[in-house]
This record gives sequence, structure tokens and C-alpha cells, in this order.
Amino acid sequence: MKHIKEHRKIILLVVIIIMVLLIVATTKKVVNNKKTKESQSILTNAEVVENNQKDDNIIVPIEDADVNIENINPEDTSWDEDAEETKVEREEEEKVKKESKNPYYIKINYTANVVTIYTKDSNGDYTVPVKALVCSTGSATPKSGVYKTSNKYRWHLLNGGVYGQYCTRITGHILFHSVPYATNSPDSLKYGAYDKLGTKASAGCIRLTVEDAMWVHNNCPSGTYVEFYGSSDPGPLGKPSAKKISSNEECRNWDPTDPDSRNPWHGYVEPKNTENAPEVQQSVEENKNVENTQNTSTSIETNTNTTTNISIEANTNSTTNTNNNTSTTTNTNTTTNTTTNTNTSTEKVIDKEVNKEKKEDKEKESNTDSNTNKNTNTSQNVNNNQSDNNEKQNKTEENITKEHD
Repeated sequence: MKHIKEHRKIILLVVIIIMVLLIVATTKKVVNNKKTKESQSILTNAEVVENNQKDDNIIVPIEDADVNIENINPEDTSWDEDAEETKVEREEEEKVKKESKNPYYIKINYTANVVTIYTKDSNGDYTVPVKALVCSTGSATPKSGVYKTSNKYRWHLLNGGVYGQYCTRITGHILFHSVPYATNSPDSLKYGAYDKLGTKASAGCIRLTVEDAMWVHNNCPSGTYVEFYGSSDPGPLGKPSAKKISSNEECRNWDPTDPDSRNPWHGYVEPKNTENAPEVQQSVEENKNVENTQNTSTSIETNTNTTTNISIEANTNSTTNTNNNTSTTTNTNTTTNTTTNTNTSTEKVIDKEVNKEKKEDKEKESNTDSNTNKNTNTSQNVNNNQSDNNEKQNKTEENITKEHD
């Protein structure tokens, strides 16, 4: 019996050891599998980063401005099965630009959100700017490189279940197109996205107004080269602006530049704001009152205070002696003090007043001189009379002397 019990203990111990070994092996295998998956994931991410560093073009944009990008599967390309890569090799860029027979060359400034169209100069280089377009770029917009346009579409489905008008494919899933629409109908515009033109608002495509998207669609044939670059300088023609339309409930579902005859923006007149009319009238009246006050103040300032003190002292002293020696003394002293204090902001008023004063002074001086001359003549007459009297007196004395003799 003792041998049997010992044998059972040994068997039980062996079983326990085997189970422990199995558990350890299983755990180790699970851990190794997990590490392998993590390593593969890290390697995949590293490859993606490396590929993105080589080529900044991420080719799966999402074009619904009203949908959260994170909630849409970025790998879903079912909406765009015609995508093809059209990037030109760097060493071939200058060659294709020089040899191109296309009428236009397109440059997209993803920093300033401006598209500039160029045509060739006399040397065959695309240096003459023709047209500037305001646009919206996005995170997946290429940052550099030259590409070649391919397919064109009147309407095209975009990722997120929205639509674009006048679409021109640049490369992959990057297209020129209008601001997105809820449906393929021109009266379903995403007006919130339209107000963002000129800013970074798309997922990668180049959003334009309908007018500009149609111009590119109609005038730039397939095979037109498109270059991407970034600069704070919008370009030689500057940066156009787009109308803000969200506040206009009557027309905002349409692109203002859409040539469709049904477009309510055609012939639209902004309504007059009658609510603020009393306030405007009151403001106008206040402005008039302010102007009148300013004019009154100016008039007061232009008043001229002139004080003129003119003292004319004309003293004529005449002394007549009836004797043989007659002396006449005439003293004429004329003193004129003129003080003029003028405070004015108008030089013409000052000139008139001063001229008037001078004229009056001259008249008074002339009168004074005249009076002086009169007095002098009087004195001379007195002297003449005195001389006659003296002569008569002398004759009388002579006669008396003769009589005595």
C-alpha cells in the first residue's frame, strides 16, 4: 500500500509540473505574438512617415466641410475610382515646362490660398500672369512638385457624400472644383464652406468659386501643368476676395458667381436698412449741429478787436509884435499812436481792417496838414498886415517930421 501511495504522489507531481510548463509556454507565446504585432505596427508607421517625407502628397482628401474628418474612413476611395498619379519627376520639371504647348501654366500657393495662371512670354517661358483665383487648400494639399491635369467632370461625387461642379483632376484624389454641394444641384451649396474661401478649409482639393472652377475646366486642357509651392506673398496679381454669403438666407444656397439663369444672386439688390433710419437721421442732425457749432466758434474767433488811439496835437503859437521887429513862431506837433490787436483765424479780415485803418490815418494826417497850412497862411497874412502897418506908421512919422521942419 505504501508503494502505491508514493507512486500516485510521483504521478501527481509530474502532472503538475507538465501543466506549469504548458502554462508558461502558452504565456510566452502570447507575449511574443503581441510584441511582433507592435513591431510590425511601428515599422508600418515608420514606412508611412518615410514615404510622406519623400512625397508630401496625401491623396485621400475629404471634401465635406460640415463633417468631422476623423469620423470618415480615409481609406475609402470608392467615390473616386479614376484617380491616377501624375507627378512629374523633379529632373523633368524644367524640361516639360519648356516643351509644353499648353496655353497656361498654373501655380498654387497653398500658404496664401491663391491660384495664379501664367502664359508664355516671348522667350517661351511661363512668366506672364493672366489671372489670380482665391481658393481653399487643405492638410492633404501637396506642398511642392509639378503635376499634370487629367480627367474633367461637370459634376463629381466627393468623399463625404457631397458634390463639386466643374472638376479638374490634378493628381490622385486632388482636384480643382467648386465649393461642395449637398447634392448635384446648384441650389444646395455648402454656404459655410463658401465663406471660408481664401483660408485653409478643404481636406486637400483646391476649392474655387464656380466662375473660377469653370474657367479652369474650360480653358486649361488636360495635360496642363500645375505647380505647388508655399509663400506669404500671394503672387504678382495679389489675392482676390470672395463674397460672404451666410447671412443672406434668400440667396446663400447658390454660388454668387454661378452663371446659371436661375441664380437668385443675378440682379439681387441689397434691401435698405429701415430699422436704423431714425438713428441715422438723428446722427445726421447731430453732425449738422456740430458743424454749426464749429462755424459759430470760427465766426467768433474771426471777430477783430481793433483799438486805435490817434492823438493829434497841433499847437500853433503865433506871436505878433507891432514893432519894427516882428517874430512869428509856429510849432506843430503831431503824435499818432495806433494800437491794433487782432485775434482772427482769417487773414483776409485782418488785411481789410488794417487797410481801412491806414486809409483813415492818411485822411486824418491830410486834414492835419491842411489845418497846419491854413494856420501858417494866417500867420503869414498877419505878418504882411503888420508890415503894411509899420510902413504906414513910418510914413506918418516922416510926414510929421516934415511938418515940424
